[in-house]
Amino acid sequence: MKISDRFNSFRLIALAAAVACSAGLRAQSAAASARSDQEVTPAGDELTWPREFQDNGTKVDIYQPQIEKWEGADFETRSAVAITPPGSSNAPVYGVFWMKARADVDKAARIVTLNDIEVTRAKFPSVPALQNEYLALIRKHVPTVSKTVALDHVEASYAVSEAVKKSRTVAVKNDPPRILYSAVPSLLVLIDGPPALRPMPGSAVERVINSRALILKDGGVFYLYASDQWYQALDVGGPWTWTASPAASLDAAKQAAVANQSVDLMPLGTNAVTTTPAIFVSTVPAELIQTEGPPNLVPIEGTDLMQIENSDNALFFYNSNQRFYVLISGRWFDASSLEGPWKFVPYKQLPKDFAKIPPTHPKANALVSVPGTSQANEAVIANSIPQTATVQRHEATLDVTYDGAPMFKPITGTPLQYAVNTPTPVIELNIESYYAVENGVWFEAALPNGPWAVATSVPAVIYSIPASSPLHYVTYVRVYGSTPDVVYVGYTPGYLGTEVCPDHVVVYGTGWYYPPYIGSYWLGSPCTYGFGAGFADNWGIGFGFGFGAGELLGTWCHPWWGPYHWGWRHHFDYDRVSLNHVNIYHHWGPDVAHAEHGYGFNAWNAREWSHNWSGHFSPYSSRAFDRNGIEHYGAYHGNFHARVPESLAAPRGFEQPNSHTHVPQAPVAPRPFTPHNLYGGRDGSVYRQNPSGSWERNTGPSWHPAPAAPRAELQPHAFGRAMGEQRFNNFHSFGGGFSHSPSGFAHPGSGGGSQVGGGGHAGGGHR
Repeated sequence: MKISDRFNSFRLIALAAAVACSAGLRAQSAAASARSDQEVTPAGDELTWPREFQDNGTKVDIYQPQIEKWEGADFETRSAVAITPPGSSNAPVYGVFWMKARADVDKAARIVTLNDIEVTRAKFPSVPALQNEYLALIRKHVPTVSKTVALDHVEASYAVSEAVKKSRTVAVKNDPPRILYSAVPSLLVLIDGPPALRPMPGSAVERVINSRALILKDGGVFYLYASDQWYQALDVGGPWTWTASPAASLDAAKQAAVANQSVDLMPLGTNAVTTTPAIFVSTVPAELIQTEGPPNLVPIEGTDLMQIENSDNALFFYNSNQRFYVLISGRWFDASSLEGPWKFVPYKQLPKDFAKIPPTHPKANALVSVPGTSQANEAVIANSIPQTATVQRHEATLDVTYDGAPMFKPITGTPLQYAVNTPTPVIELNIESYYAVENGVWFEAALPNGPWAVATSVPAVIYSIPASSPLHYVTYVRVYGSTPDVVYVGYTPGYLGTEVCPDHVVVYGTGWYYPPYIGSYWLGSPCTYGFGAGFADNWGIGFGFGFGAGELLGTWCHPWWGPYHWGWRHHFDYDRVSLNHVNIYHHWGPDVAHAEHGYGFNAWNAREWSHNWSGHFSPYSSRAFDRNGIEHYGAYHGNFHARVPESLAAPRGFEQPNSHTHVPQAPVAPRPFTPHNLYGGRDGSVYRQNPSGSWERNTGPSWHPAPAAPRAELQPHAFGRAMGEQRFNNFHSFGGGFSHSPSGFAHPGSGGGSQVGGGGHAGGGHR
């Protein structure tokens, strides 16, 4: 498709990059929808341990794997095994076997599928003469018996393994954004730098192209359309006032933008408006914190902290130093007044009372951002586990378009260059070698204009791209292997914007501000602030993150870069869900990329989550949302996340108000001790932990007290197994995770639920 064909429309105006990238992607078809409906995730009892099989009268019990290595798709474990020869009087023989596999992860369904399983060795200390025979038996059946495992089990095992100590950290920036405070209904509108005005075709009206909002200029006056109303100001920074009689030219420009799906107008929905919101426009990174009237401070039991109850932000007051604290994008800032000035609080200087927030408290999700807490540690672990897929090499295609001829700039600290005038992240290795990423898949070409082919490997130097580069996020996309027909690929949540800082806390964004490209079009880059990014840890589905919404949050912009926008259609409303459980590979369709899944959220076939995180993501709110025909606009509170009504089903066992921000009052207990509580030692011996906590080693016909060294090594595995079992039980107590809504949905101006986002570091603009 020619660039003139693609960019003359207004489809890309409100997105963060103006040049569309037609990736040759196949939209989800009716067949794809049928496929996702027909695939079934194994029932909970099929994912438990031990796994049993029989072969000619020989009974074999395989115990839960203990992870030794998990790097990308490379998965190595050891497992205890009990083999009982034929005959009722025979006692089991215990041993340990080691295996390697390629792990395909489906985070939404909480399932790991093991492919290319190779049992490398086994050890049976009490019967060495039978070792080869038993090894052959295990090799025969394990690829089937152990093919599917629960992510909760292996994630917990990984958490206590030595491998987790190698987690990647990034030296992010923590300079505070412009933090605005309002005690009345308010709306924050972001402009990516100074306003860039371009004439609307066939009109004297100009538009600010470097904003997702509809901001026009006519006759020296700026106009903003939001919440079904027009506002005007002499300066883009305000003050903004409501106007009752907009010129006809403004409505004509608005209709043109709507027709081309180029804006977020943020309609109010059915709720009545009781007050006109205050408008804040910022041309620098900013966040808006709000309270409903004066702040209402409520003590948090067992601490010297007070929560700001009438705010949907993670907002606190600490009595000991008389300072306010707010959590933004995983970073803490404090001030003596809500009006500021705010400064970053190093994690080591955060008051220790934050770690004492009860896990059932409405603001408990703030614990994810408190170093040393179990929630923070789990977030780091979850952030390292990839979403994987198998991609058909000859089906996935890429077509990159540029605003004019390709323009490249150096990536500081590397020998690489990147293209600045395309929404697709294109990297120049040298003048004969180029790499690009689209929807979690790497491509390579000899020329910047292609032709592009799926890459089977990626040069190591690309993974040295620093956080100071707007293309840093591509370093979280990997190629794990290939055959002549397919490539095995995956990405970790860093591709979606998360980072692990040196204090081992997961944050959103690098903290760097990347100036946009503005030529004929606007190309925005990843942002850290302005989207209410927040984190949560939940007994049902674990760590996740999304973009803020609530009764009070007045930040309505959505991400416009990277995998959040696909091609030239409107973005998907990503702030609705836990992004840690969204699968970008579904963009390609099942004929191109197969990502193991059975059910759960599929953003690309008009299906939505029906779970405790359905609806807008407000991890720090203490408010209940109406689950029957929820509207994302508070009649008083001025939240302009308004959308069409959606019916949200609450999961079983999760009935608390605003349950997506709570853990259950009584989490399901882990499985108690049983004779099957066995572990494989590194020495090849099998160990068991007794109810008293003591350890024993099997010596053939009997069990004896275990030496100190293996006890110390196995104790973390016992803890991890209990933790994983608890998470697994709670996930399945919610009804097995996610279920499909009976019908799809379409957002105004979005092209419907099936017209969605994800792709380059992209966005929109116009001539």
